[in-house]
Amino acid sequence: MGRFEMNFKNPVVRMWFYTVFPMMLVAIVLLVILPVKYHYIILLLKSFFVIVFWVGYLLYKKKRNIN
Repeated sequence: MGRFEMNFKNPVVRMWFYTVFPMMLVAIVLLVILPVKYHYIILLLKSFFVIVFWVGYLLYKKKRNIN
């Protein structure tokens, strides 16, 4: 297994900071603001953004293996 660089030169790290990290911050704010009956919406949004990240990661990995 190769080394994993945790810096912004790594496209996977950049993709994570562009998709998942902002959604985590928004989710925390929404959990404080919204009533409990709407927390399922926040869970769906977080799930959607994590899925978007993994799809992007898999596409990046596939593109890298082709070249």
